[in-house]
Amino acid sequence: MTSTTVDGKTISEIYLKRIQLTPKNTAYSAKIDGTYKSVTWETVHAQILGIYHSYRKLGIQAGDRVAILSNTRPEWLVADLANLCTGVITIPIYQSNTAEDVAYLIDHSEAKLVFAEDEAMIKKLETAFSLIKRSIPVVSFSDPVSTINGSAPILFSEFAVPSKNKTIDGEFRKNAESILPDNIASIVYTSGTTGQPKGVVLSHYNFLGELRAIIQNFSFSADDTTLAFLPFAHILGRVESLIPLMAGTNLAFAENINTLPQNLIEIKPTVLVSVPRIYEKIFAKIQSEVASKPKFNQLIFNWAVEIGRKVARLKSELQSIPIPLALKYKIADQLVFSKIREKFGGNIRITVSGGAPLSATLCEFYHAAGIKIIEGYGLTETTAAIAVNRPDDFSFGTVGKSMGNIEFRFAPDGEIQTRGDMVFREYYKNQAATAEVFTDDGWFCTGDIGEMTQRGFLKITDRKKELIKTSGGKYIAPQKLENLLKGSRFISQAMVHGDREKYVVALLTLNEAEIKKWGTTESIAYDSFESLTKNPQLQTLLEKEIETVNTQLANYETIKKFRILPRDFTIEAGELTPSMKLKRKVCTERYKDYIQSLY
Repeated sequence: MTSTTVDGKTISEIYLKRIQLTPKNTAYSAKIDGTYKSVTWETVHAQILGIYHSYRKLGIQAGDRVAILSNTRPEWLVADLANLCTGVITIPIYQSNTAEDVAYLIDHSEAKLVFAEDEAMIKKLETAFSLIKRSIPVVSFSDPVSTINGSAPILFSEFAVPSKNKTIDGEFRKNAESILPDNIASIVYTSGTTGQPKGVVLSHYNFLGELRAIIQNFSFSADDTTLAFLPFAHILGRVESLIPLMAGTNLAFAENINTLPQNLIEIKPTVLVSVPRIYEKIFAKIQSEVASKPKFNQLIFNWAVEIGRKVARLKSELQSIPIPLALKYKIADQLVFSKIREKFGGNIRITVSGGAPLSATLCEFYHAAGIKIIEGYGLTETTAAIAVNRPDDFSFGTVGKSMGNIEFRFAPDGEIQTRGDMVFREYYKNQAATAEVFTDDGWFCTGDIGEMTQRGFLKITDRKKELIKTSGGKYIAPQKLENLLKGSRFISQAMVHGDREKYVVALLTLNEAEIKKWGTTESIAYDSFESLTKNPQLQTLLEKEIETVNTQLANYETIKKFRILPRDFTIEAGELTPSMKLKRKVCTERYKDYIQSLY
């Protein structure tokens, strides 16, 4: 760490030290009018004072909840820092959440104000407010066209009018100094197995435990630049947003996910924090480009990857690289790998993958190319990572070694249990759920099954909980989707799948009586029920049924493809429990060919 690194007992204390130590340094960079421009901590502080002043006018004070419904952007960061330094509790909400989800989060958290990104989010809030039959002040990050409940939203530019008033500054600093380590910093909602979100209560102490461990393990310094594009509503993105505050690193905002390739080249980051899906997409693009080249070029590429994988495996096993192999790798690097690194801007020091499992094969490929993908493991309840591979101490197929003061132990069934600074203390207003995940002696039960390798690396072997986690890091409650599908009169049973995959698919069994009735109504001739299930018109019918279900889901939950199974799930076949619950593992294994055909 360098002299620009600061520490303290709370995030607010660290913030005060940051603006005292490096007020003229860059707080973040963002593209403005087609060019990346830097914004200093001094400028950010003036905006935060404006927010603090506006909070006082509205009567919002320490302990109150304020929601942020937006994609990742500079205003998200500024609003969050204002909350963290005034004792106001941030409630992050994904912009992809449905209006029903938004209504629940605002109502359950008793939020007193919400920051909204744009017109679309304001319309979503209007629907949400109608559901909970009340409204709260809305501050818009952009200039909206419509009103909400008859009133125009407050513009962020007016709400955060920069202030240099010494009296306000003095009161703000006094307020920031009064915050304690155990004070709640944020309540981050995560889906439960029934789809009912649970509010994970995270303190300043939790966040600082995570930040210290990350900065120490990855040697972050003022020389590092990260490119932010993960949702700040995601705990991994949220932690990334706070690293510059402590380590003095440079934080640049990607314009959006589609411009990421261009922004990587423009910013040339040294660190990239992502979920597996991004690395999968880049890899797929590389494969596509290679496939379009002459056969000779393809042979060179494949040879280079083979050499690179050998080198990567030896490094992971802490073995020396034989000179002949090292010479071959140098040639492979010049011909192939240097060009791949250029796609990341050319300055990448490490890349971090979290939020969902990353294929060991894919991880090997990037290491072969000289791009150190560091995979870790954590949950919202652990303030992101509690185990991580290090740049020079890694093992493919594992999620690394423990971070900070984190301890692990394993229950008799192999479930990973943990305790340490980063572990949350409770679910908001949900004592029953809290008691369910903590042992009598205070260990948090993660819901994941794992083991420790001989070298001390944690390996995840199974998922105890049924939540689906896509390769984009999104949690999805399968029962919610399946129950919606079964709401169709044509569908008897449903099983959705998407764990570690890029999208959700469904296997359907049909209500034979209703399908035959439909066939007769549509004057469709068929020899058997099986032949009827293969009729193109039935496929169209079911597509419409799924479209109806998808309108009730957030984008990341929507079902992209489906297949019809030859018969219904039954208790006799071992696919259902006596109480008619789906045995997911049994069905996944039995119908794996059907599932694989959908990806």
